[in-house]
Amino acid sequence: MQIALPQDPCLCIRMRRAAQRMTDYYDKTLLPSGISVNQYSLLINIARLGECGTGELAEKVGLEKSTLVRTLKPLLSAELIADASADESRKRRFSLTSKGEYTLQKAIPLWQQAQSKFKQQLGEEYESLMGFFNTANTL
Repeated sequence: MQIALPQDPCLCIRMRRAAQRMTDYYDKTLLPSGISVNQYSLLINIARLGECGTGELAEKVGLEKSTLVRTLKPLLSAELIADASADESRKRRFSLTSKGEYTLQKAIPLWQQAQSKFKQQLGEEYESLMGFFNTANTL
């Protein structure tokens, strides 16, 4: 049996490879702050939202609640965030600790450095790439 193989490269795989390379670069750049780009995203969003619940934060960062809770555990252990909910409450409320604020302050200029590098490399393509991401997020 002869299979007609597509000639186009897989867009999904190419995007995943690019995303992994970008993640590696951001992580390397953020290394002096002690957090990864994924942790940076959580901290910056908690800072923007103020005290927030699991559902609100999960929606903001685009993660399932169970994935988010697992991802927050290292931040809780490192005392970068606090769970402000009552012990008996099932509704968790997260906020930055002073250590989390300090870490975020150290991370922001490093993140800006990584962000600037990619924006500079993309040049005029930056806006169209952001448009592509917006379109892809609506599919």
